[in-house]
Amino acid sequence: MSPARCERSDLTFKKNLAVIIFWTVQASALLVFAVPFHLAYLGLWAVSHFLRGIGLTLAFHRYFAHRSFQMNRPARFIWSLIGTAAMQKGPLWWAGHHVNHHRFADRDGDPHSPMVSGVYYAHIGWFLSDARHDRLEKTNPVIRDFSKAPEIAWLDRNYVVPPLVLAAILYLVGGLPILIWGFCLPTMTLAHATFAINTVNHMFGSRRFETRDESRNNVLTALFAAGEGWHNNHHRYQRAARNGFYWWEFDLTWYVIRAMAAVGVAWDVQRVPKRIYDEARATRAMRPRHKVPSIIDAIPLPLELAEDAEPV
Repeated sequence: MSPARCERSDLTFKKNLAVIIFWTVQASALLVFAVPFHLAYLGLWAVSHFLRGIGLTLAFHRYFAHRSFQMNRPARFIWSLIGTAAMQKGPLWWAGHHVNHHRFADRDGDPHSPMVSGVYYAHIGWFLSDARHDRLEKTNPVIRDFSKAPEIAWLDRNYVVPPLVLAAILYLVGGLPILIWGFCLPTMTLAHATFAINTVNHMFGSRRFETRDESRNNVLTALFAAGEGWHNNHHRYQRAARNGFYWWEFDLTWYVIRAMAAVGVAWDVQRVPKRIYDEARATRAMRPRHKVPSIIDAIPLPLELAEDAEPV
């Protein structure tokens, strides 16, 4: 067998194994109804869901895909390891496809647009079963700039290892209940919180900025995806390290980046320029006010404050 064919065979095997493991974990989340409930388990779910969610959005998204800040090499590896444990493939694969999403947002070439490919495909079909997304071109800026880091390249090649190790540790620590509440359930909720940014946030919510795509801000996805739900903000200014442009726009990942910068672990943190805030004020001033704003769009009180408030 030729080396190229061996490589394709290995890629197919790893992909099929990952799909089987993914659906097994998704289905096993239902076992939450079969194990005893303790209030502490909710805390375990929250830590597992949000910590790995921060790994995804801080490292995979805002660092690798958008270079919105810099961090030292140990911090980069730790957050990348945590993000890879979320079972959403490797950091380079994830970030590289996200770059393509912005390049072709809601047009042909976007790997996950509900406008182009339908809701199911945009939500999960592209991630699981489309061979077109198995590889990224070497000219992709994420591959070009970060694949030479051996620890990151290892995580990207062996993305099935961190989640399986995490699952094994949790099972050894506390048996089936800890495995279910600490791994299976939060892996399922985090997966759909992440995928909802690709679907829900291009269909439902408010549009502060008139971007060329259908990106929207949505407070519900912002809460569950560690600040990623301020998607229209993000599409307007991708370089910012924060997706929530105002203090009332909950952005858990931004708070972590600020803390890292405060202790010197992160630097060159990209801020939102004043011109973007000026644009937001001008756009809002031209729009009619709605007496009963939709709860899915945003929280009513902050929207009313938006014109006069200053960014924090």
